[in-house]
Amino acid sequence: ATAMSATVAPPARERRSAGATVALIAVAVVVATGAGGSVYAFMKGDGPGTTVSPGPSGSADAGSGGKGQQGSGEGAVPEGFLGTWSGSIPGQQGTSTRTLTIRQGDVGDQVLALTAEGPLASGSSYHCEFSAPLADSPAGDGPVRIGPSTVSSGSPASSCSPGKPTELTLLPDGTLRRTTTGTGESLIYTKSG
Repeated sequence: ATAMSATVAPPARERRSAGATVALIAVAVVVATGAGGSVYAFMKGDGPGTTVSPGPSGSADAGSGGKGQQGSGEGAVPEGFLGTWSGSIPGQQGTSTRTLTIRQGDVGDQVLALTAEGPLASGSSYHCEFSAPLADSPAGDGPVRIGPSTVSSGSPASSCSPGKPTELTLLPDGTLRRTTTGTGESLIYTKSG
């Protein structure tokens, strides 16, 4: 998998104690787990910006589908990964939702679509959509390696940023774990469709 990612940090609105900063960074790292991209929530008057990850959550058909259709048996993605998965991430401003859709396709095809939604400190909310390609052909039942994500759309646009490569693994209990390559951070998703 290639290691392409973009990170744009929001400007600090006010100085906080070192302890508060470390706590916010720790939360940001945990939240970034399994992110398809990075969503930056600008904190208004309540502290500095913090990073929120969209996580596996693509309900939208972002990107250009795969060569095969879901469930068609064509393409490299193992059947068990196909479909829509959902997850959530708790945060200081409230819970953010993630919807991840995995389609059939071959290496290079946009097989993953991710939608991230959640509250901002300003009282408004963000909505980011991402897509990402299959990085290589998985062996057997996976894991499935996904390349860096790109932003398909976002509102506000400044809250969405491309993400790092990730790896998808089906767990024995039927859930899906999405892990950020190189960091080990992960987020668990449940099948929703």
